[in-house]
Amino acid sequence: MAIAFALALAPPLAWAESARAPLSAIDWLSDSIAIPSPLIVAPDPRGPVGEPPSVVVGPLDAATPDRVGLIDARALGLPADLWGGSTAGEIGRLIREMPQIKHPTLRAFFRDLLVLRLDPPVDAIEDDGLFLTRVDKLLSLGELEAARALIRAAGAPEPQRFRREFDIALLTGTENKACRTIEQTPDISPTFTARVFCLARNGEFDVAALTLGTADALGMLEDREEQLLLRFLDPDLFADEPIPPAPPQPSPLEFRLYEAIGERLDTDRLPVAFAFADQSETVGWKTRIRAAERLARAGVLAPENLVTVLSERKPAASGGAWDRARAIQEFTAVTDGGSQNDPSAALQNAWSAALAGGYGSFLSPWMAERLDQVELAPAAQHDAFEIGLWAADPDLARRHAGASASDATLLALAAGRPQEMTAASPLAGAIKRSLSGLPISPTKQRLIDDGRTGHALLQAVRDLSDGAEGDPSAIGGALSLFIHLGLRETAARTALELMLDEAAA
Repeated sequence: MAIAFALALAPPLAWAESARAPLSAIDWLSDSIAIPSPLIVAPDPRGPVGEPPSVVVGPLDAATPDRVGLIDARALGLPADLWGGSTAGEIGRLIREMPQIKHPTLRAFFRDLLVLRLDPPVDAIEDDGLFLTRVDKLLSLGELEAARALIRAAGAPEPQRFRREFDIALLTGTENKACRTIEQTPDISPTFTARVFCLARNGEFDVAALTLGTADALGMLEDREEQLLLRFLDPDLFADEPIPPAPPQPSPLEFRLYEAIGERLDTDRLPVAFAFADQSETVGWKTRIRAAERLARAGVLAPENLVTVLSERKPAASGGAWDRARAIQEFTAVTDGGSQNDPSAALQNAWSAALAGGYGSFLSPWMAERLDQVELAPAAQHDAFEIGLWAADPDLARRHAGASASDATLLALAAGRPQEMTAASPLAGAIKRSLSGLPISPTKQRLIDDGRTGHALLQAVRDLSDGAEGDPSAIGGALSLFIHLGLRETAARTALELMLDEAAA
């Protein structure tokens, strides 16, 4: 089987075309799978918006990946026909153009939208472009496990979808299993680079070398690819020769090849998904800390996993990540009863460390649980108040609230009483009006009347993504739409997080 696997080569023209086709809405996917013609690509974002093709032929219940999801729409209180009369291109464009979302509630809501089980747009039976856009957005957010689960829910391996699953495997250290899938699935035809990589991972170095020779004879590899693979198969042969410089944006397959030849690339400058590769136990502790903190900022790592990485050993130096690890370790020890140090000081240091690391909101639920029975000095009360609000623990926040108008406003918002908000900022005013019953705008109402509720909702998510720095009127309008659609809890939590950001500034 291995020899057949190595020599079942596609015609050179097909390989060349597949190697250069624009297959993804993100620019770092590996060129690992040959995509058969006709090529299926993501919807053109420059195409007509809001108007479906004049004729779309196909059964209403046709099998399409865009019917696939991990969460039933009703679990979020949304209708299954959320996309309504919108086109796949329209929804895909809004998803692709969504900026980074820093607030945890809104970020989680957008992630859930990407994995909802919904009726597909009217023209989605033509191809699976919108499904691939959903997967690619999850990959760009660092939501690798959600992307993998969505791909697998779509059914048997298929070239476009498996191309993404293969990269997830490369970044999470499960590439051996993915290579076995390639070998056992006739419909999945790997490119030469992926073929050589998988053969070598399976221990078939002679066949890998034969395949590399064939690729070289056909002129199917760029010089850098060939040099990388030669070193990958026999690093000792090139011990005294310089390693080809890495491209500015390597693919996951290139990343693994550089790692295998002893030239591990720094993931700090790469997309957040690459930080998962730095969670391996073979990586140095400081690198693992930096990667874990980055994944925490993106909201894609369990708080307990972050604490585990930060607590692996005693910091041997000071400054930056070392100080943050030391502060979290001390807070853990004090709240576990393993240290007699001052809990108030430990809390202040740990919360300052979490905020400095950019993951205070992410770590707040874990910290809140540990403060349940802890007596705190006045100096630490405000930190506990903030932690309680971020962690959706109103009792903790209430116990440690101060007497300021700002604290009173935040408590009123957390308790679901926006009419009692007293802060006078433009953002506070917009939130108060929206949560107290401000109707949605005529523009949003027209979208809903036209059956484009999902379009309106994605626009609202974008308006909220700017955070406290955004336009208060746009924020208010977005919150009003959420409430109109029955998403009051999401609106209220998002509003509170916006106000917390404004108070911190």
